[in-house]
Amino acid sequence: MRGLLARSALGAPVLAALALSALPARADGPRAAAADPWFGDDKARHFCASIALAGGGYALGSLATNDVRQRLALGAALALGAGLAKEAFDAAGHGTPSARDLVWDVLGTSAGLGLSLWFDLGATPIQF
Repeated sequence: MRGLLARSALGAPVLAALALSALPARADGPRAAAADPWFGDDKARHFCASIALAGGGYALGSLATNDVRQRLALGAALALGAGLAKEAFDAAGHGTPSARDLVWDVLGTSAGLGLSLWFDLGATPIQF
C-alpha cells in the first residue's frame, strides 16, 4: 500500500506538468502583466485554496501511513495537482492562464504543508 500511495501521490502533478508543457507559450508583454497583478483578489484565493488542499492531503496521508515524507508528498500532489489542473483548464480556453497563479499555488502549498507538519510534530509527544 505504501508504494502505491507514493507513486500515485506524485503521478498527478507530473502528468499535469507534462500536459501544460505541451501548450504553446505566449508573450503578451506589459499589458498582460498589468491585467494580472501579483496581489490581486484571485491570488489570495489560489493561496488559501492551496493551503487547504495541502493540509487536507497531509491529513488524509496520516490515515494511510506513518511516514511523514509520504504525507508531505500526498499533500503537495493534491494541492499542486489542483493548481496545475486549474491552469490547464484556463489554457484550454475557459479562462486566463497565469504563471503568477501557479506561484501563489506553490506558496500556499508550502504554507499548508509547513503548518501541517508543525501541528503534527507539535501533537506528537516527545519520547526520551
